[in-house]
Parts: sequence; structure tokens; C-alpha cells
Amino acid sequence: MALPRLDIDNLSCGRGERALFHGLSFSLDGGQVARIPGANGCGKTTLLRTICGLHRPLKGRIRWQSAADATRDGETPLLHEQLCFVSHDNALNGALTPIENLDMLMRLAARPVAPRRIHDMLSELGLARIADRPCESLSAGQRRRVSLARLWLSEAPLWLLDEPASALDSDARGVLCERIAAHARAGGLALLTTHEPLTLPGMTLRTIELPSC
Repeated sequence: MALPRLDIDNLSCGRGERALFHGLSFSLDGGQVARIPGANGCGKTTLLRTICGLHRPLKGRIRWQSAADATRDGETPLLHEQLCFVSHDNALNGALTPIENLDMLMRLAARPVAPRRIHDMLSELGLARIADRPCESLSAGQRRRVSLARLWLSEAPLWLLDEPASALDSDARGVLCERIAAHARAGGLALLTTHEPLTLPGMTLRTIELPSC
């Protein structure tokens, strides 16, 4: 089976009609992980949300797998079944428990998993004792780990991660880096925003600079 591939061609993105960057082009193949650095407001999150289809690009094309899947200029392909997007705000309902949140989020992603598997994953991440507590009662680091558990549960080849290490302690950061590296070694690809570099065991992290307007 061919490895997944993401091609970005002459992409311009922004908020409304105001462009944040112009003319971004790069390719990312299965087995690769790329980091997008930059200050707040430069368009990092907007790029991820555009690839997800949550924003329309102002110009350019996004291709997934091959040129045959290319969209028309200014459109995005429907990649919902191919990707897992973890935003910087975690997207958790504070009134629900980690198990309930993950069950709901995986169903919304059309990737339902058994509650037992969710519980086992939370145990693996050291969250078993808080699995039945409302997420609003959890620390910022615990909420981040709950949100990141979607990556461990998902089989999506493309991971889009917005500041994934935010609020994580050194041990949790190590687990995250191991998971991202394992995903790439298995043929997946990941694109992440971060203010500081992450060290992936046995891997070189690419850097993709956003062109300024």
C-alpha cells in the first residue's frame, strides 16, 4: 500500500479576507513529521484548520495522496476520515468525564471505539483514577492528556497538532514524542505547531516556515 502524502501548493490563508501568509508550498510524505514555528498570529493554527476543511483557503490547493485528489483553487479536500486534529483548546466538554468525552469525540470522527478500550488507554496515560471525574475538575495537564488520547485511539494517517505539548510535564512530553515517532515509523505523517522544538527519538523533525505577507 502506498504511503500517505500531503501536498500544499501556493497556499494563501487568512481570517476573512485578510491574508496571514501567501504562497506556501511543501510536501509531506508518510513517515515524516514537520514543525511549523512562529509567533502568535502568524497563521499556524489557521493553516491546520484550513487543511482540516474548517477554513477555506484564499488561494492555492491542498492535495491528499495524489494529484487525482486535487481540489480546485480555493477549496479544500474532505479529509475527515483521514486525519485527527487536536486543537490547542482541547475541545472537551467540562461537564463530561474523560471516558464520555473521548467516546463522543471518536463517534463524531466516525471512529467509535469500545469504552473498555478508552479506559485502557487512559490507564496507559496514567489517567485511570480521574477517568470518571468531570473534565472541568481536572488540571490543565490532565485535560491535555485526555485530548491527546484521541491520537492513541485513532487510526487516521494524518495528525494535525496545535501546540500538542502545551501544559504537559516532562514525562508526558516524552510519551507524546514517543507516540508521534511511532506513528511516523508506522507510515503515518504529522504536522504540528509549536513555539519550542520537540525531540522525537530516532527521527529528524522538519521545519516549515510560513511566508510572511
